[in-house]
Order: sequence, then structure tokens, then C-alpha cells
Amino acid sequence: MTTKNETKPILLIDGYHLLHKGYYGTLKRKKLSRNKDGVPINAVYTFAANIFKFINSNKYHSIIVTFDVDKESFRKQLYPNYKAKRKETPADLVPQMQLARQFLSAANITWYEQENYEGDDVIGTIARIANKLGYQVRILSNDKDTFQLVNEKTYVITNISKKAETHVITPKEVYEQFFCTPEQVADVKAMLGDTSDNIKGIRYMRHKQVYMLLKKYKSVENIIDNINDLSEPLKTSISENKDLLILNKKITTILTNLKLGRINFKPTRITYYKLIKFLKAQEMYSFVRPIRKKIEEISNFKTINDQSTTKQFIKTQIDLKNTKQIKVPKPNNALKHNKFKNYKQKRFS
Repeated sequence: MTTKNETKPILLIDGYHLLHKGYYGTLKRKKLSRNKDGVPINAVYTFAANIFKFINSNKYHSIIVTFDVDKESFRKQLYPNYKAKRKETPADLVPQMQLARQFLSAANITWYEQENYEGDDVIGTIARIANKLGYQVRILSNDKDTFQLVNEKTYVITNISKKAETHVITPKEVYEQFFCTPEQVADVKAMLGDTSDNIKGIRYMRHKQVYMLLKKYKSVENIIDNINDLSEPLKTSISENKDLLILNKKITTILTNLKLGRINFKPTRITYYKLIKFLKAQEMYSFVRPIRKKIEEISNFKTINDQSTTKQFIKTQIDLKNTKQIKVPKPNNALKHNKFKNYKQKRFS
């Protein structure tokens, strides 16, 4: 049975993914846009453009953005070499990360981050809660770690750009890529390692062996518990790397139980006036004109809606039994002069 919460999905966005995509996608330009303080705004500009695109698509019940707080997550504490080979964040991208947060706050778009954890953990927690409440979820990220969050209600959207094709990752696509269920993605990475995160896997362990083990034992923990049932040399290999496997599983598993407080799943409602103030301050003027046009459309719709309400009010007064028919000004006149408070109506008998 379809519930009210299932009409439109919630879009969870990996904020840093979207910022990095905007940053590197505009580096080829001869001159990067800057605000009055000389801070580059190429990444946050593209970030904002994508957010507006998702809002205007009218496909989503609400949009929520997540961020990493810093590199010193609990994973780094468990394994100091975690992501050690990744390049440093470009210096001119760093201030834009804070600008992206300011943009979202000005626009009244919900965003979350949690100290000591990564954005993926925040996404995982919100996705779990949303599913529990009956919402469908779409996760915008190019990080394959998020594939472990995929289920019948949650899909991952990858490769969002003008040149790249959009891929929607469902449980079927996860199996086609990893030959396992979404719940086992962390186990695959724990055994084989992950070069992008600088995670070392079991030496000489082959993909086929991993898939066969997981098909039979379901998880790394169960493989270790049944180590005596394994044949050589696999038994020795697992035994010698037991501590590594346990550590890797902790690192590769996205948490879904963070204490984020009450999650705001209300439909996204932009605060246009605050947003315009922010955009002007950052000299992102190309967004201002269409937003002002949007405000005019909303104002015109509200005026029409108010007039329709007034007409219905008048009709109701005429149709009511045991009341005296009253004379009222035309709707426009009533709205303009606000004379409703002066009308006297005979009490019901």
C-alpha cells in the first residue's frame, strides 16, 4: 500500500561531491569568477546552479545536503593512513565550502554535518530514518561506498554532469558491479581493499574467491567464525589477516545510527529574499533576475488565490440558511481596503 510519504522521493546530496564537480568542471575557463573580496566562486556557483536544477525539476519531496566536517573522522583515528594518498583540497576551493553552506542556509535548504563522521554516515542515517517513515530516497554521489545503502526504497544517482550519462544504481546494478548484495559491499572492500581510500586488502585474494565466500557465509564476520571450514591456503590467508579484515570492515561500513536529532523532511521552501541578499553579496547576479521573476509568479498566484477565496467566502454567506444576505464589495475592492472587519452579520438562530 502506498503511503502519503511515498509520492515523491527525498534527494540526499553529497555536498562535497557536488562542489568538487563544479570546481574541476570550471578550471578550464580562462578567467574564474570571483566575488568582491577576491574569493573564487566558480565551484559554489555551479553548486547553486545544480541545486536550482533539482528544485525546478519538481521531482523531489525535499532536498537535503550533507558535508564532511574535516578529515579527522573516526576512520582516520582507527587507521591513520586512511585516504592518505588523496590530494589536498585546492586552496581556492576551501573558502567555497563555507560559502556553499551559507548559500543553503540563505535559501532555507536543509543541510547536515556531524563532527568526527563523514558525509556518507550522515546520508546513511537520514536514508534509514526516511525509509522507516515510508519515504523513497535518492542519493546523489559518485562514491561507490554509498552503494551499500541501496535497497528497494533507496537508489544512488551517479555521474551527474552535462557530458556524462546519469546512472541510477538499484540492487540489480549493485549485483552487476560487485556480484553481491548492497549489504555486502563493505565486506567486498574489506577483503579486496580500496586504493581510493588507501585501504589494503588481503594479499593475493582474488575477486572470485571473495564472491564465493560471501555467497556462502554472507559476511566477513561469518567467514572468520567459520574459518576452520575453509580449505588451504585460504584458511591460512584469512587467519593471518583476521585483524586486518575486522579493521577494514569497520572502516568500509557506512554508519546509519548517528544522533542527528529530529530530521527536517518538510518540503523544500526557498526563502527568496534572503537568498537574493546572499547572491548579491557574492556577486552572483545571473541568478537574481530569474529568482525575482519567480517571486513575481508566486505573488501573482497568491493574489489570484486570495481573490478566489474571497469569492467563495461571499458565496458561502449567501447560501447559509437563517442568515441575512449581506452586501459586500467586489473581491478586489475588499482585498484593497480590508473592509471585511466592518461587515455585520445576523447571528444564527
